[in-house]
Amino acid sequence: MNSLQALKRYFGYTEFRPGQAEIIDSILNGDNVLAVLPTGAGKSICYQIPALISQKFSIVISPLIALMKDQVDSLNKSGEISAFINSTLNLKETEDIINKIALGKIKLLYVAPERLENISFAERIRNLNPEYIFVDEAHCISEWGHSFRPSYRNIIEFTKFISIDKISAFTASATPEVISDISNQLGFKNKKIYIRGFERENLRLNVIRSIKKNEQCLSLIRQFKTPAIIYCTSRKSTEEAAEYLMMHKINCAYYHAGLAPELRKKIQDDFLSDRVPIIIATNAFGMGIDKKDVRLIIHYNTPGSVENYYQEFGRAGRDGKESNIFLLHDDRDIKIHQYFLANSYPNVKDIKAIYDAVCNLGQIALGNISEKETAVDYDFISRFCKREMNRALIITALKILESGGYIKIISDYERKSELQIVLEKNKLKKFIENCPYDDLKNLLLLLLREFGSEVYLKSMKISQNNLISKLNLTEDEIDEKMTLLESMGIIAYRKSTAKENILITSPRVNSERLVLNFNRLNEGFQLGQKKIDSVIQYVHTKECRFKFILNYFGETQSNYKCGKCDNCSSGTTQLGSTIEYLSDIILQTLSENSSGLTISELVKILQGVSTKNQYKLISTYGSCRQYNSNEIDEVIYNLLSIGKIIRAKNNSKKLLSSQSVSNGIQQSSPKLNNNNYHYEDDLELYNLLRSARQKISERFLQSSYLICSDELLKEISKVKPKSRGELLSLPGFNMRMFNKIGEEFLHIITDFIRNREETETLSVKMPSSIKETYELLLKGFSLKEISSLRKLSEEVISMQIETILEFEPDTSIEHLFDINLQNVILMELKRGYTDLKELKNRLPSAISYAMIRICKAKNRNII
Repeated sequence: MNSLQALKRYFGYTEFRPGQAEIIDSILNGDNVLAVLPTGAGKSICYQIPALISQKFSIVISPLIALMKDQVDSLNKSGEISAFINSTLNLKETEDIINKIALGKIKLLYVAPERLENISFAERIRNLNPEYIFVDEAHCISEWGHSFRPSYRNIIEFTKFISIDKISAFTASATPEVISDISNQLGFKNKKIYIRGFERENLRLNVIRSIKKNEQCLSLIRQFKTPAIIYCTSRKSTEEAAEYLMMHKINCAYYHAGLAPELRKKIQDDFLSDRVPIIIATNAFGMGIDKKDVRLIIHYNTPGSVENYYQEFGRAGRDGKESNIFLLHDDRDIKIHQYFLANSYPNVKDIKAIYDAVCNLGQIALGNISEKETAVDYDFISRFCKREMNRALIITALKILESGGYIKIISDYERKSELQIVLEKNKLKKFIENCPYDDLKNLLLLLLREFGSEVYLKSMKISQNNLISKLNLTEDEIDEKMTLLESMGIIAYRKSTAKENILITSPRVNSERLVLNFNRLNEGFQLGQKKIDSVIQYVHTKECRFKFILNYFGETQSNYKCGKCDNCSSGTTQLGSTIEYLSDIILQTLSENSSGLTISELVKILQGVSTKNQYKLISTYGSCRQYNSNEIDEVIYNLLSIGKIIRAKNNSKKLLSSQSVSNGIQQSSPKLNNNNYHYEDDLELYNLLRSARQKISERFLQSSYLICSDELLKEISKVKPKSRGELLSLPGFNMRMFNKIGEEFLHIITDFIRNREETETLSVKMPSSIKETYELLLKGFSLKEISSLRKLSEEVISMQIETILEFEPDTSIEHLFDINLQNVILMELKRGYTDLKELKNRLPSAISYAMIRICKAKNRNII
C-alpha cells in the first residue's frame, strides 16, 4: 500500500493538501523532518500515513491526553490500528496494548513524554523495535519555545537507548530560533525542514480593550455563531466565566487540568458531539482536537506569547468557513505574565540557595565530595530556600550548576546501582562452578569481568542499562537476581530508585564563591520578556493584525493586508505624522539617558508629570502633554518591534535607544542644547550627503557604493568634518574619493552646521511654548498636521507661527497650506487690506483666519 492508497483507505481523501505528500516522502526516505504547519493544515496525516504503511509500529510523543484520545478515536473508526498509553490506563490495559503491538495489530502508539522516563517501558519498546518516532508539539522541547516542558528533554536519551534514528518533529508555531533549537535537541542528522504559510484567510482577528470581560463574552456569544472556545489563563477564571454565562442561560462547560479525568473526557465528548456548544478552558483544552466547525474563539486574558495565541485561535474555522477571533485585553493580564516570567527563571540568590540545598540533601560538608547520587527533592529545596519554587525553575538552576562543573544531573538512562561482592574469592569460585542457574552465573561473571578484584574491596557503581544490554534481561529480572544473590550472602546491593538524581562533581564550596556564567539564564529571561513585548505590540499595532503575525514568524510581508481584521476593517490608524513626531521625541529622550528609562518613566517625562528633578532637565520634558499614555505606549512598542528601541541587558525593564547603544554613546548630563549626539541631525545630514552621492555617481557613471559606501556616509554624518584634512583622516576615505566628492561634501556639511546653529540660537530666544511648533515647521509639516500633533487649534498654531516669524522672518510657510490660497491672500494684502475680519469677508470661505494671520505675518514688509 502506498501513501495515496492509505490516504483513501484510512481518511477518505483522494488527494493530499499542499506540502503533505512532500513531507511524507521525506519521512519514508529516512530523513529527519521538522515540519512547521499551521493549525488546521493537516500535520497529523503527515506522520500517521508513514506509520500506517510501515511494516512495523511507530511511536507518537504527544503532550496532552485529550490530543491522544481524539486522534486514536478518529483513527480507530474503521478498526483498531492505534492506541495510547498514559496515566488513565491501569496495568492490565497497558499490557494488552503492548501485546497487541507485539502481534502487529497496533501501528501507532501515542505516549506522553513523561512515560519515556520509565526504564522498564523503554526496554519493552526497544524489544518491539519501532520504525519511527514522531514528536508532536515539538516546540515543547525548546527552552526558547512558548511551552517548554522539561520532560521533552528525555526524548533524545530515549531514542539513543532504543537505537532509533528515524525521528521527525511537528509543530504549528515556531520562530526561527525555536526551529534551530528543536533540530539540535533531537540530534537531527539528515535534516529536512518544511515551513507552510501562517496565513489563515477565513479568520477575522479583533482586539477589544475590556475590564468587564464576562459581560463582553456574553455579548460576543450572542452576536456570533457557536461552537465557541473561551480561553482563560487560570482555572479560577474558567469557573467564574462559566458561572456568569450559565446565569444568563448560556449552555456551556468549563475545562481545566484540575478536573477528574472522567469529567474532562465527558466534557470533551460533549463539545465534539455538539451537546455543549461553548467551552471555557485553560490552554489544556483544544490541542489536537479535531473539531472543524469552531466559529468563535475568545481570549478572556491576553496570552503570554504570539505562538500560544496563534496556536489557540488556529482551532477556529478548520473547515475553511469564516470564523471570528477576539482578544479581550487588560493591562493587568500582562502583569500576570511578567510575574510568572520572573518566577520561571532563578536569580543569582536562588541558584546559590539551590546549590546549598542539594549539598545539604546529600549531607556533603564544605570541601568534601561524595560518590553517592543525591535524589532531587523539590519540596525540600523549596522549604530550604524559604519560598515556593516550581519544578522548571529548579531544573534551570541545576542545569546552570551543571554547566559550571559543580554537579551532574543523572537521567533515568544513566542510573547506577551499587554493589560489592562480600563472599570470599574461593567460595565464590565454587558457587559459580556448582550453580545450576545460568542467569546467576552470567551475572556474577559479568561483574568480575567489569570490575576485577576491586569489586571485593569496595562498593562499585554499575549502570542498569549496561546490565540490561549485556545480559539481555529486563530491569525487573536483573533486580530479582541481585536481590536473590544478596539474600544468599554473596553480594551487598543497593538499587538506584530515584528518577532524578544529581551527583556533586567537585568539592563543595561556599555558595558565595560559585563561579558561574549567567549569560544563558539572562538570555532566557530576555527572550521571555521579548515574547511578552511582542504580544503587547500586537495589541497596540495599528497595522493589519495578520501582517504582524506573519512578520513575527519570519514571513516578511511589506504590503500585505488581510482585509478582515479590526484594523483593516476600521481603517483607523494614528496619522503617520503623529507616529513620526512621537518617535523622534522618544528616541531623543532615550538618547539623553544612556542608563535607560522604564516605559513608565519615559511616559511621565514626555507628559511632564515626573517628580524626579533630574528628569526635568531633559530637553523633551513635557513635550507630549497633549498625548495620553496609550498613544505614547503604542509608539514605544512600535519602536521596540522595529528595533529602534531595545531593552537593557542588565535590566529588562529599562529601555535604550539602539542607535545610542550601537554608537557607544555616554551622556553625562541631559541639558538643552548641549553637545550630545543628536539622532535626527545625523539622519538629516546623512540623507543630504546620500542625495549628493547619487548625483555624483550618475556624473561619473559609477555605482553609488563605489563612490562612497553607506557605512562611510554614516561616519561622515556623525563626525561632520569641516576641512579637507579632517575628511581624509576618516578611516576608509582616500584622496581618490576626495577628488570626486570631497569639496561638495564639505560644502554641504558647512551649510548644515551653520543652519543648525542658527536654528538652535533662535530656539533659545524663542518662548518655550512655541519651540515644538517651530521644530515641526522646520520639518515641513502642514498647518493641519501641526495642529493635530500639538493638539491645539489651527488658530492658536497660527498665533505661534506669527511669533516665530517675528524671530525668523525668512522661515518658509509654503508647505503649511495650498500655495494658491496663499497667493490669493497675498493679492488682497497688496491691495492694502490688513484687517483680519475685513480680509476674511473678502476672501473665499475655504480660507481660514489662521491662514490669513500666517500670510499677513510672513508678508508684513509689504503692508
